[in-house]
This record gives sequence, structure tokens and C-alpha cells, in this order.
Amino acid sequence: MKNEIVRCKCVDMSVDGHGIARAGDLVIFVKGMIKGEEADVKIISEKKNYSFGIIDKLIDPSPYRIESDCPISYKCGGCDYRYIDYDYQLLLKKEVLINTFRDFEVNDIIEDDHPNHYRNKVQIPVRDGKMGFYRKFSNDIVEFDDCKIESIKANQIIKDLKSLLIGKKIDKYFRHILIKHAQGTDEIMLGYIVNNFDLDLNDINEFIINKYLNIRSIILNLNDRDTNVILGYKEKLLYGRDFIYDIYDGIKVKISLKSFYQVNYGQMLKLYAKIRELADLKGNETILDLYCGIGTISLYLARYARNVIGVEIVDQAIINAKDNAKINNINNVSFICADASKGMDEYIKDKDIVVVDPPRKGISKELIDTFIRLKTEKIIYVSCNPATLNRDLLLLKDHYHISSIQPVDMFPYTTHVETVTLLSRKS
Repeated sequence: MKNEIVRCKCVDMSVDGHGIARAGDLVIFVKGMIKGEEADVKIISEKKNYSFGIIDKLIDPSPYRIESDCPISYKCGGCDYRYIDYDYQLLLKKEVLINTFRDFEVNDIIEDDHPNHYRNKVQIPVRDGKMGFYRKFSNDIVEFDDCKIESIKANQIIKDLKSLLIGKKIDKYFRHILIKHAQGTDEIMLGYIVNNFDLDLNDINEFIINKYLNIRSIILNLNDRDTNVILGYKEKLLYGRDFIYDIYDGIKVKISLKSFYQVNYGQMLKLYAKIRELADLKGNETILDLYCGIGTISLYLARYARNVIGVEIVDQAIINAKDNAKINNINNVSFICADASKGMDEYIKDKDIVVVDPPRKGISKELIDTFIRLKTEKIIYVSCNPATLNRDLLLLKDHYHISSIQPVDMFPYTTHVETVTLLSRKS
């Protein structure tokens, strides 16, 4: 069967953006195929109950198929949907969500008004004289000149750095280049993740600083471990400050090299507005913000509530969060460095609203049991992983009314989507 060409019809889309095609009883996952299309597909690998294939010849293309404006989109692991009309992407994502949340209602996705060049953070691997993105499911680097979803200035800086590092033959000491570009202030942070701290980068830094006047921070980060984790523990400030500022909805925040910040600035504002709407604040509420990061949600909601407490396990993020509260003279918010997945009884007790924005693995069974036992009145759950959100909601649904799932297209042209929902305790 391998290398055989089969004519098939695409009947659905998988959560990772593959077309799900059928030829009789044969199920084939086909990269780059859109629901409704018919194509001759070449089988490239076989499993017990399904196969993987690539399009050999497109017989009946979808009316929503567009010409990709990126020459490496088929190779790169970034944009799964570069060849699909943006409005139809939203419909496909909603269909996947409906199939995931079978017990819950799903709203239309809040679209991005500017779905290109939205990423304010980019991490570029450096290896074997190449700088680019990893090919999906591999460690091969796909080089690029103009990534359509990352910041335009980040594209320009990467192009210059590639020439400088390879020209000086020091790229072998680099593991990644990390760039953060604050959209509200236009400030840029540049991080060099290296395996050797003893590098003379003065000429490179001087060139970059003089060309890009909005660079406010250059940091050397040492990672000499045999690991897939990008950032190491040791840092050295090479230029400016060890943070950049951003401003969102009138709130000024510090962003460090390691701190989490939503990658899509415009959609972050829409998400936070939706959180506030779901919270339905009257001004007298006490809110707990779990997995608070540098405090962006906490500070946003503190202006409309009596008191907010943020909890985060990353100590540097808590330092940033406390600084951010001082910078904005917001005095009704406090931050605690702790593991939000366990031992939260004393913090959750008597809170009117708990906001959770966990990593992709979702919230722990212990935290779910704590909500149920302490009869938390309102939970606002923000998630970047629909599968784990659905798992957690199923554990909570006997005790909570669950509002419709509100998706926000935080990651246009990819299969990923952010969601938020309100859980209200049943009487």
C-alpha cells in the first residue's frame, strides 16, 4: 500500500490541521487537504487503522483554497492553514471545537482583524549554519526570509543576525535567537541563547543597536545542557535593561526574557475584555487569579474589583508582577509565588471569582476537587488546549453551570485557538 496513489474525498479536518480523507474503508490523514476536496493521494506511511498521505494531484479543489503567500508554509511547522481563506479557517476551527466539546455549546470565534505579523515573540533555532523554524515533527531547520505571522521587525533583525553570525563563523555557539517585540510601546528585547558565555559580540551588538533604535534590551542566556528546553538559568545583560515595557489598555508592564506574555497583542485585548464581561464585576468582588504570570489579567481586573490576588510558580514572573502593580499605582492587587495546582485551599476560600489560565496540560485533579469542596461561586477558565479544557469541564459539570465556550483566534493561520468559559456553581 505504501507509495500507492489512491483517489479519495476529504470528509473532515483533524485537530492538527490534516485533512481526513476516505477511500472506501481506508482512512488517510493528508497534509494540505481541505474538507470537501477530492484528490489523488500518495500513501507515505501506514498504521494499523489509518494511513498518512500527501496530495499527488488535486482533482476537485475547495472554493476556500487560496495560493499560499509563504514559500515555505508546506515545509514549516508554523502555519498549518496558510493555504485556506481566513474566514473559512475560523469555521474549520469551530467545527473541531464542536467535535471536542460535545457536551457544551461553542460560540463563533472572535476573529483577528489583523491576522498577519501578529506574533510579538519568536524563537529561532540556530544549527549547522542555518537559522529558521523546525520542520514539523523533525529537527530539520527550514530557513526563511519573511515569516508572515511574526513581527516585521523581528523578520528584519533575524535576517541581519543570520548574516552576521555565519559571517563571523560563531553561529556554532548559538542555540536559539529569541526576540520579543512589545506592540504597545514598540520596544524590542533580543536574547541570544548560547552554549558558551565567553563570546565577543560587541561588533554585532553595535551594528544591531544602531540599525534598530527601538532595541531596549540584549541578553545573553547560557544553556549548555543536553535538553530541548530553550532557555538556561544563567543570564548576562549585554545592553540596556533586563526587561522591556509594554502598554495594554492603559496598563504598563515589564516583560523579562523568561516571562510569559500572550503572543498576539490585539487578540489579548479582546480576550481580556471577554474575561471582564464574563466576570460581570460590580466593584466589590475579591478575585483569585491562578497561573497569573506577570499579572496582566490581575492588573486588568483590579480596576473593576475590590481586591485581586495572583498566584504563579515562576519567581521571576512574580517579581515582574509586583513591579507592574507599583508602576501602575494599583494597590488592590497582591502576588504570591506558589504552585497553583496544589495546596490552594487558603487562597480559594471565600473568593467571589477564581480565574485560571493554566498551561496546556490544564488544571490538576486536586484543584478541581478543591473548587468542588469549597463551593467556589464563579470560575473563569482560560485555555490554550481545548482537549484538556473539555476534560476538566466534564469533571466539573455536575457541580457547575457551564456557559458556552468562547473561542478567540489568538493564533491565525495555525490550528491553535484560545478559549474562555464561565462556570457558575449550581445551587
